[in-house]
Amino acid sequence: MSKYPQALGKFFPNLIFTLAIPASFLASVLLYEPKALCALMSDNHFTIVISFSIILGTMILTRLPFWLLRKKLPMTLWRYFFWCLGEILIACAFTALFLVLLDGSSDTWFAYWGRCISSIGSILIFAYLVLTLLYCYLDSLNAEPVSNDARLKFYDSRHQLKFITSASSVTYIESNENYIQVHYLENAIPKTVQIRTSMKNIEPLCEQAGFARAHRCYIINPLHVKQIRKETGGLTFADITDGPEEGIPVSKKYYGSIAAML
Repeated sequence: MSKYPQALGKFFPNLIFTLAIPASFLASVLLYEPKALCALMSDNHFTIVISFSIILGTMILTRLPFWLLRKKLPMTLWRYFFWCLGEILIACAFTALFLVLLDGSSDTWFAYWGRCISSIGSILIFAYLVLTLLYCYLDSLNAEPVSNDARLKFYDSRHQLKFITSASSVTYIESNENYIQVHYLENAIPKTVQIRTSMKNIEPLCEQAGFARAHRCYIINPLHVKQIRKETGGLTFADITDGPEEGIPVSKKYYGSIAAML
């Protein structure tokens, strides 16, 4: 798994996460009865119900901003990992606070927090892993390759449809601050359309169409690459049909993948 599951940018999958994580905790206590977790809960149904409610409340309070910020904070796999880790630590922190107040023993909150992370966190992280792998698998099923004659739909940052064209007509795409510029051919005439979005947002669509990232600011269509040349100084450029005369810069990071596609 190397890519963030795009399905989690939608409301319903996040709702599933919000309900499934506390449900996994409840199922572990009632069905599997792990020794460390049952000892922490003291086999007390009241403690179990309140702990379940705390985890559910934590998920609601963290998943809602996660979904609301999906367009302002583009999510990567690492960002998502730390977000999930934060959810687990917050849920364990509030559960530990409840257990300290309930128990009234000499143990500190930090001691209870450590026990919660060890017993509850180990269960929750397994549920996170299973659900994330599931959505990654669903993404792979939906990511069917786009044929050259397929119609590509470009949406802006507000997910409003702005432009439709065939995959084969696109020559290259470049970023310009908060916009992208799609360069394409219409009846052999080069044209350009500008859309307010980011390269990160359109990259999954471009990958399905067989396009390749050449530079942090450029995505190219291999069908329109005439040649790749190296200039003095080690700089590499791709000459594109009806592209800029100086060519499209190709960074060392993407050179190997582009060369393999030609």
